[in-house]
Amino acid sequence: MQRLRSSISIPWLAASVVIVLAIWCNSMVPGSDSSEISHGLLAMVQGFLVDLGLPASWVTNLIIRKMAHFTEYAALGVSVSAALDRHAHLDCARVLSIVSTVLIAASLDEVIQLFVPGRCGQVADVLLDCMGAITGVAASSFVRRRMAKRSIS
Repeated sequence: MQRLRSSISIPWLAASVVIVLAIWCNSMVPGSDSSEISHGLLAMVQGFLVDLGLPASWVTNLIIRKMAHFTEYAALGVSVSAALDRHAHLDCARVLSIVSTVLIAASLDEVIQLFVPGRCGQVADVLLDCMGAITGVAASSFVRRRMAKRSIS
């Protein structure tokens, strides 16, 4: 545990806390307001695709909302991974710490939504959030290992 503590990056830890707070603040937005925001983003994305001459009807509000879950937790995965695995040496303790952190954040995110008008917590969203975080952790580890190899060469 001492080895894990000595390899924590305080700036990345702070970034992780900010990301979690932003995610939880988004979860406190009432359902009607959240829906209005995602519909506005949907219109922007569809308009962008149409301007490029691409089909846009396949992009739905559900896709926008689920991509938001995935993306915000991918960002959290990157920051938590960088905070707890500063030297890109994933071991069991670090993996357990990263997974626990993300799982707790995602679970609390959905619990928060149970108490917000027009929102509901969903186990499927916790799983989607964890998949986003795993993607972020994998991408972060890959990039940091590649950078470490280049600095050695």
